[in-house]
Amino acid sequence: MGYSTQILGCNRVVNMEPSDFTTVQSSEVVAEVCLSNKRRKVIPSSDVLLPDEIITEVLLRLPIKSILRAVCRSWAVLLSSEEFCSLHMALAAVKPSPPKLLFVSPTANFDSTAVYSCSLLDHRDDLLFTLDYARGNFVDVVPAPCHGLPLIYDAVVPAYYVCNAATRAATRLPSCYDVPYATAGLGFDALTRKYKVVRLFQGRGYEKQTFNCEIYTLGDDEGDHWRPVAGGVPFRFCSFARSAIWYAVFRKAPPVFAGGFLHWLIEPSFFAKTPRASVISFSLTNETFSWVRSPSFAVSGAHLVELDGHLCMVRDLRKGSPAGSMLEIWKLNDYSSGGWSLNHQITLLGHVSTDFVDPHVVKVIGSFGNCNSSKRIIITTSKHKVFAYDPLSETLENVHSTMEIHASHQIELSDTRFSLFRESLVPVHKTKEEISLSSPLAKVAKEILLRLPAESALKFKLVCKQWLRLINSESFAHAFFLHKNMDKRLKIMLVGKGTGQPGFSFTNLNDWVQEASNKGVLLDTKVVCSKPCHGLNLVSIENKDYLYNPCTGFHRVCMNRRLHLHQMWRLPIGVPQEDHPFSVGNKNVGLGFDPLFQEHIIVEIFYSLKDYKFRQYHLSSSLWSFNSRRLQQLPPSPLPVNDMPPAYLEGMLYWMSEPRLGQSHKRAIVSFNIATKIFDVIPCPSCIAICDSNSPCLAYVVELEGVLCAVLADPAVNGLDVWKWELGQWDRAYTIYLNSWPDYSLGTNIVMPLAVDPTDGKVLLSTGRKLGLYSPLKQTIENSFALDQMPHFARKELKSCLEVHPDCSSRCKHVGNKASRWKPSLDRCESFAQPSRYSRGQSEELNRTSKLMPLVPMLYEESLAYYPGPVKARILK
Repeated sequence: MGYSTQILGCNRVVNMEPSDFTTVQSSEVVAEVCLSNKRRKVIPSSDVLLPDEIITEVLLRLPIKSILRAVCRSWAVLLSSEEFCSLHMALAAVKPSPPKLLFVSPTANFDSTAVYSCSLLDHRDDLLFTLDYARGNFVDVVPAPCHGLPLIYDAVVPAYYVCNAATRAATRLPSCYDVPYATAGLGFDALTRKYKVVRLFQGRGYEKQTFNCEIYTLGDDEGDHWRPVAGGVPFRFCSFARSAIWYAVFRKAPPVFAGGFLHWLIEPSFFAKTPRASVISFSLTNETFSWVRSPSFAVSGAHLVELDGHLCMVRDLRKGSPAGSMLEIWKLNDYSSGGWSLNHQITLLGHVSTDFVDPHVVKVIGSFGNCNSSKRIIITTSKHKVFAYDPLSETLENVHSTMEIHASHQIELSDTRFSLFRESLVPVHKTKEEISLSSPLAKVAKEILLRLPAESALKFKLVCKQWLRLINSESFAHAFFLHKNMDKRLKIMLVGKGTGQPGFSFTNLNDWVQEASNKGVLLDTKVVCSKPCHGLNLVSIENKDYLYNPCTGFHRVCMNRRLHLHQMWRLPIGVPQEDHPFSVGNKNVGLGFDPLFQEHIIVEIFYSLKDYKFRQYHLSSSLWSFNSRRLQQLPPSPLPVNDMPPAYLEGMLYWMSEPRLGQSHKRAIVSFNIATKIFDVIPCPSCIAICDSNSPCLAYVVELEGVLCAVLADPAVNGLDVWKWELGQWDRAYTIYLNSWPDYSLGTNIVMPLAVDPTDGKVLLSTGRKLGLYSPLKQTIENSFALDQMPHFARKELKSCLEVHPDCSSRCKHVGNKASRWKPSLDRCESFAQPSRYSRGQSEELNRTSKLMPLVPMLYEESLAYYPGPVKARILK
C-alpha cells in the first residue's frame, strides 16, 4: 500500500508518492518528512503558506531526479523556468555534486549507442539512455559539455545530438549538408540566452564558397534548420579554417567553448611559414571569426581544453617511453595580446606510467572541484582509462577504467569517448519534426501504415508532409520491419525473367499459383539468390550482382569488374566446370551486413585458376560496400572454398572449404568477420571433415533458425546429415531421408535446406527445380511442386501450398515501375518497366530457341530498406 502526505507550499494540497520523498535543509527552513508503511498526514501548525523564496531554496537543494517529479502545475512552471535553471547552475558551481563522467559505447548490434554515467567515487557505470540509430563505433562525444549539455556526433549518418545526461533528455538535430570534412561545437550565447551548434565545414571544389559555417539554434522560433553565418567565412580566415577542419577531423579535436567563443586549434604544418595564429575562434554573440596568437612552442599534437572558465592548451610531450612522459597545460591570459603562461606540468611517471605508453590519444578533458584544495584535473586515454591529477600534491592516480562491452568488433579508436558529467536543468528543446511525430494523430497514422504492404505504405508519402516525414523516419522503417516479420513465418517469392527484357520479375508464391500461364517468365540466364539480410536480398548472375528489396522495387547493381580483368581465364582441359542451380560462374559471392558502418556489403571470392587434377588454384577476395560504393581488396581466403553459397549470421560470413584443392584433404569452414575484415577457419564435424576422394558426398553450410549449420549430402544413403554449431561445438540437428522421393535424389540433384518453419518444424527444401516441405516427424515431403511448370493446384488448395503466410502477398512483378521513388538510373537491362522491344511472335520464338531455366525461389522479409542514392565520401576515423 502507498501513502500520501499533504504539503503546503503550492496554492493547493497535493499528494506526494514515496519516490518523491527527500530531506532538504536550508539556513531558513528545515523540513523533514518521515517515512512509514502506514498512511499518515502532516498537519501544519498554521494556515500561513510558505513564501515562494523559501520554496525555491528548498527545491534548489533537491536532487535533479526529485526535481523532475513536479507535484503541481505551479511547481512545474517554476522548475522549468530559466531563472530556476540559472540558480540551480550557480548553486551546483558552489557546491558541486560527486564527480561523474559520461561515456558512450556501441550496443550489441552497433545500430544504437548507449550513454553511461561513470562515478569516480564508487567506480560504478550506470546506463542513462540509448540513442537509437546512432551508428555504433563511429560516435564521438565532445569532452566538455556546455552548461551540462554534451554534443554527440554520429559520423556515419551524419547526425548531431544534444543531450542532458542529468534529465536523460536528448534530441537529434535536423539533417545538415553532407560533406567529406566537418567539425562542430556547442556554445551559449549570453546575449540571446540561446544555445547554438556551430558547424564549420569544407565544401566541394566546384562550389563558389569552399569553406562554410552554419548555425543551428536550439529552441529557435525561426524554425528547425541550419542557417549560414552572415558573410560566411572571411577570405583572410579560409586558410585557418582549412587547417582547423583538418585538425579537428583527423586528430579528433572538436572545438572548445570558453568565454563566449568556440575555439579550433590550427595545424601549423599546413603553412609554408609558421603562422602567428594557433587558434581560430568564433563569437557566439557577434557570430564573427577572430584568431589567437601562438604560444612559444609548436602546437602540433596539442589539444585545447577549458579549465576554470579559461582556454588552455595541453602539450603532449610523451616520447613513447616512461622516462620522457609529461603533459604541460598552458593558459591563455589575454585574447588581444595572446599571452600564454605555463600553469601545470604533469609527470606521467610512477605506477601509472605504463598506462600512457600504448594509448594513441591522451586528453585532458576538464576538472572537478570548487576550490584549490579539492580541484583535480581529469585525464582520459583512448584505452578507456581515467586519471585524476591533484595540482597541490602533484600526484596522479587511476580513478576509473571502462571496458568495452562488445570488444570483438572494436578497432583501434582515436578518441577517448569520455565527457564530463555536469548536473543541469537546462531543457533540451525537441525539434518540430520530433514534436509532430509524437503527436496523437501521428501515432494513429503510424499504426495504420504499419498494417499496409510496403509498396502501399510508400504511396502514402504523397498524402501530406507529416506522413512523408513519418514514413521516411528510421524509427518507422524499424517498426515496420518488426511488425511485418514478428511471426517469422516463411515468406517466399519466385524470381523470373522481366517482361520482354533480360531483367527480373518478382512474384509472391501465392500470386504465382493463381496465374493461368507462366510464359515469358522462365529465366534464360542462371540466377542465384541469397537469403534475406536486414530486409534486402542479393540476386546474382555471372557478371553482375543486384541488391534488391522485392517488396518496394528498390535495386542497386554491382558490376563484377573482375570478370573483365580475367577474360582469358579458362579451366584446364579435362577438368569439368561445376554447374548446378546454386553456383554462378567462377565466383562465390555472399551478402552480409557491416555492423560498424551499418550498411550492406558483398564479399566475392573469385577463382582465376581451378585445377582439381593437380590440386592447384588461385583466388582473390574483395569486398563491395553498397552505401559508400567502395571496392576493397581483401587478403586471400586461407583455404579454397567450394562453389556452394555462403551463410550469413550476425556480422559473419561462412563458406565450406574445397578439399579437392590445396594441400589439405580435409574439410573446414572459412569464416569472415565483416567488422574486422579478417578471415579465419572453424573445424567441421568429424564425419564431414573427412573427405574420401572416391566418395561423391557434398558438404556445404547453411543458416537455419539463426544457427550456423553444416550439411553432408550422402548419395549412398540418399540423406542429408545436418549439424549445428552452438557454444563452440557441433551437435546433430536433423537427418533428412529422401529415399522415397526420386525428384529429390542426391544422385542427380543437389538438395539444399533453405529454412525451418517455426510453427511445425518442417524444413523447406529446394533442388533448383523442385520446392517442398519435409516433415522430420513423418519423414515425408508433404508439399512439392515444380518451378519450371504451372502446378495443378485448385484455389482451395492454395492455403496449404507450402503454408505461405497469407498476409504477405504484395505484388512486385515489374520491379522498378514508375510508382517506385527509388528507381535508379541504370543501364537498359535494368529498365524493367519499359515495354518489350519484341513483338509477341518474336518473344515466343526467342523462348523456344533459348535454354529456359526454372524460376528461382527466394525467401524475403517485408521491409522498407533502401539506400538513398550515391553518398558523398566522408572520412570516418
